[in-house]
Amino acid sequence: MVGGAILALLGSAGAASADDLYPPPPEPTLEVSARSVCVGDVPYLSWEAKHGSDLTASETDLTITFLNPGGDDLVWSGQPLTGQKLWPGAAADSEGNGTDWPGWSLVDGEWVEGDEWDWVVPTADIEFHASPSVVLTVDYPLPSAVCAGPPDAPPPAGPDPDEEDDGLPDLLGLTGNQTAGLLAGVAGLVVVGTALVVVRRRLQH
Repeated sequence: MVGGAILALLGSAGAASADDLYPPPPEPTLEVSARSVCVGDVPYLSWEAKHGSDLTASETDLTITFLNPGGDDLVWSGQPLTGQKLWPGAAADSEGNGTDWPGWSLVDGEWVEGDEWDWVVPTADIEFHASPSVVLTVDYPLPSAVCAGPPDAPPPAGPDPDEEDDGLPDLLGLTGNQTAGLLAGVAGLVVVGTALVVVRRRLQH
């Protein structure tokens, strides 16, 4: 009986030692920062993704999917972990000048609101996939920003002249990129959508 007890203790000690020597591998993680940014009058999506534990991952294994709530998604596969790409529905000429903007159509020489890219403005849900997946909601540049629409398009309606000043900074006229920096100073005063989000999420089983 004593010998059996000793063997049982040795067996328990051996199992514990094996767990210590061969711990389970950490779950893969993905950290993503994404924002809208204006280059001249052209809107872009800018992103940076980083693998947590998967150090051998390819530098071009990122798949970016704009999730369409009412139709086919837009998928960019084989993207670098850090990059910048024209916002869906935007176009630019060879000199980098904007020639089209999401949510706008050129009809009989005049820009009017509405096109097949209405669903990517004013915000878009975007999935970043590289083993784990992360879904972020990214703001398109604010409506009064130069790159939010054609330069000669009618400006958005101004504030109500009878509205009282709330003492907060005026966010109109800033790009999505600029807004992220400004909101850092007023985050304690007002809750708004942000164009800069960092998420770290474990792989779901």
